[in-house]
Parts: sequence; structure tokens; C-alpha cells
Amino acid sequence: MKQLHLAPLKNISCWAFRATAIGATDSYTHMINLRNLLSNKPNALKIIDTYPIPSQNQWIQILTKKIRDIAELPSYLKYFYSKYPERANIYGVNLNFGCPDPNVIGTGEGAALIKRTKHCMELIQAFLNSSDSQMFHISAKFRLGLNEQEMKYNKIIDFLELVEDLDDPRFAPTIIHFKHAKQSSVEPPHWEFLKDILNLNAPIIINGHINTPDDVKKIKENFLLKDKKKWKNLVAGYMIGRGAMKNLDCFQNFIHSHSKIENENWKIRFQKNFKTQIPPKRFLSNFYEIYPFLF
Repeated sequence: MKQLHLAPLKNISCWAFRATAIGATDSYTHMINLRNLLSNKPNALKIIDTYPIPSQNQWIQILTKKIRDIAELPSYLKYFYSKYPERANIYGVNLNFGCPDPNVIGTGEGAALIKRTKHCMELIQAFLNSSDSQMFHISAKFRLGLNEQEMKYNKIIDFLELVEDLDDPRFAPTIIHFKHAKQSSVEPPHWEFLKDILNLNAPIIINGHINTPDDVKKIKENFLLKDKKKWKNLVAGYMIGRGAMKNLDCFQNFIHSHSKIENENWKIRFQKNFKTQIPPKRFLSNFYEIYPFLF
């Protein structure tokens, strides 16, 4: 079965939200500025709410461009585990090379790094080379470019070619959001780039308007992805974001009917999880608006 990833969502992806997504194999925290985390700033520490979630790999989503900082992260996580053992459930670190926020791009981070593929790989290698990184995985999330013009240069191919030479089982499939950073949430993904990407030998997680198994079927049909072997071997899974915001049971639609998990409605589960671990304040204003039933 393909991996099913719950996308990181700004001021939404708290533990209560992630724990409600039964069927998701992987989930991600809200984005954390690495310099703030290494400086032990309380707001950054609170975002690592990685309390246990059965059958789900929990990733911390990191924003950085500094090699020295990412090299320090494994030893910091070792310290974090000793200080907060109840939150010692971090499967890996996801480097956000696709954040479209203009303020992030202005600092040379997020989507600004898409054209610096060698530097992105150097960040990954710096993490893997740390002696304290053995217990953690690492992955990267990209968009197709900073804007439409840059997207046409297909820089993601350059990164995936570097991935082909990376022989380390701790590096997980690259997540690709099939949009450029200037696109709005309602604009369609650019799946036409998928055929060239699948000509490489680099597993990926695909992201972009995928909410149901029918959405995956349409991608295959509309873009003539006839090579079942490539799809099976290289598309490791799907990432779902906005569809999960509306229905956290959406992941179960991807599980074969005889394997589906019988459980109570996701809204009831969400209420229980919300009371178990009340999210940091930064999440609450969003939840008041989107999920009034929690209150």
C-alpha cells in the first residue's frame, strides 16, 4: 500500500489534528524556524508536540538554509528527548524547501532554495553526517519552482539526480507539491512534469489537490502515465492537505475496503484529542473559525 501523508498546515497541524487522522502513515508539525529552536525559544519548542500517535510516523518540519544549524539539530534532538521523554516520538526531520510565504522567500529560505539544489543536498548531508542522527530519518519538500518561469527550468530534476547518488536508507522519498510558489490554493497542479520526474530513479511523494483515490486515477489517465512499474516503484505515496482539513477520515478511502478501520466520526475523535492536548494559542484562533464544534 502507498504511504499516506497528512500535509503540514499552517497553524493547524497540532497533535490533536494529526492524531485524529486515522489511516495516515505520516504527519508533520507546523513549520519550525531552526534558529529559534536551537535557541530554545518557547514558541518553537511548543510546536514539537510529538506525543504518541499509534501507527503514524511523526516528522518535525524545519525551515533553514544554514548548514551549521542543521548539523547541530541531531544533537539538539537528543537533548530534547532527554528533557521531554513524553514527546520522544520524532520519526524524522522534513526540510521545507517549498514554503511560498514572501517573508520566508525574502530571507533566502523556503521556495527560494529550489534553484540551489546542491545547497539543499549539502544541508541533508550535514544532518546525516552528524553522529547523533542515526535514529532519525530526513526528507525534503519542494515545489516545482519559485514562479512560472523558474518552474520551466525543471530544477527539481537537478535535485532528484543528486538523490539518485545518495545511498542512505535514512533519506526518505522527496515530497513534491506540483505547483510553483506563486500559485494560489485553488489553481490546478502541474502534473505534466510528472512523466519526466518518473524517468529518474528517485522515489517521491506527490502532493497537489489529491483528496480521493479518484483524484489519483485522473492523474494517471490525464497524463498518460501508462508505466505501472514506474508508478509502483517510484510514487511512494500521496500527501493530502486541504481535503483532510474538511474530513480527517479521508485517508481511509485509500485503504482497501476489507481493511478499513471502524471508528467513530472524526469530529468526535478530534474533540477528544483536542481536550487531551490543547494546542498552543497560535492554533486556537484558526480552530475557532474552522472547527467551532471543538469549543
